[in-house]
Amino acid sequence: MKPFKILTKMGQEKNSPLGSIGSVLWGFDMLLEVLEKTRKKYKIEKRDKSKKNQKLSHLATCIDHTHELFSKYYKLTDKTEAYIVAMVLDPRQKYKYFEDHWDEIHQEGVYQKTQALYKEFCIGDDVVATSSIMDSRQSKKRKTNDDDDFDIIVYRFGRNEVGQDELERYLKAPPLAVSTQEDNLSFNLIAWWRANETVYPTLARMAYELYSIPSMSAEVERVFSRYYLEKSCTDIVKC
Repeated sequence: MKPFKILTKMGQEKNSPLGSIGSVLWGFDMLLEVLEKTRKKYKIEKRDKSKKNQKLSHLATCIDHTHELFSKYYKLTDKTEAYIVAMVLDPRQKYKYFEDHWDEIHQEGVYQKTQALYKEFCIGDDVVATSSIMDSRQSKKRKTNDDDDFDIIVYRFGRNEVGQDELERYLKAPPLAVSTQEDNLSFNLIAWWRANETVYPTLARMAYELYSIPSMSAEVERVFSRYYLEKSCTDIVKC
């Protein structure tokens, strides 16, 4: 039960990416692996649906039931790109986690979901950028030819040419190496994206939105329960 307790407490963390949907998939993977290791360790047989009168031990029944529940909710995560992309936006792993832990047959879906959500955010950014471009064009008209000839930025850094897009540049950069377990546990994903949002503005906006989504509904349910309890007490006092 210890792995379940650890991940459950982690999933309820406030103001932390560990408590966001970025922890859901690898959390499921770890717990399912724990179940399979327990089955092998104690030589617990699996349920055979072809045997109607098959009798299983209490532990075997618990493992089968837990596995069924996990599999049910795991499949639901496939209905949105958010869970996968939240993991890809961790600079320490990117696609590496999926390449190391998932079967190759599922990896193409990972790439497709990442691209799909990125394009969706890019469309929103393009709408905002259009008005900015119009404003910049108006200001450029006021420039004289002398100003264009004396361009300090171009002289120092050269002319920027459009190359790889944000996602391509991000994925081609090697995963961020964090040396110790303590540094990994204390690593602040939001702080990293704030430091790199000028390099990856669209990806940073994706990260802020995705990591603000809690992995569990426990905290939300507590808020509603607290409100209901306080309202009930207030009504009783008024009576």
